[in-house]
Amino acid sequence: MAGVEVIGTAGDVRAALELVEEKHPTVMLVDPRLPDIDAGRALLSGISLGWPSVRLVLMGWTDERDGVPAEAAFVSKTALPEEFVAATLKACNC
Repeated sequence: MAGVEVIGTAGDVRAALELVEEKHPTVMLVDPRLPDIDAGRALLSGISLGWPSVRLVLMGWTDERDGVPAEAAFVSKTALPEEFVAATLKACNC
């Protein structure tokens, strides 16, 4: 069974993009609404343009897809840790 390695966390779009550039993750777990919806959309757009091979798992209170890449997976913020891991593994086909 494959494992999940957390390579870092980021509190804003710039830090997230720098982390992707440095670490080259397979999957990113993103809350597209924080710190605000426009910043979340900018992050998703930046990832799609700069690193199209990075898979996205979005977390939130609802599965709203406005401005979200169709291939992105979704997990509820209230999910159990195992559900976050399962969504991440599914996103990278592990």
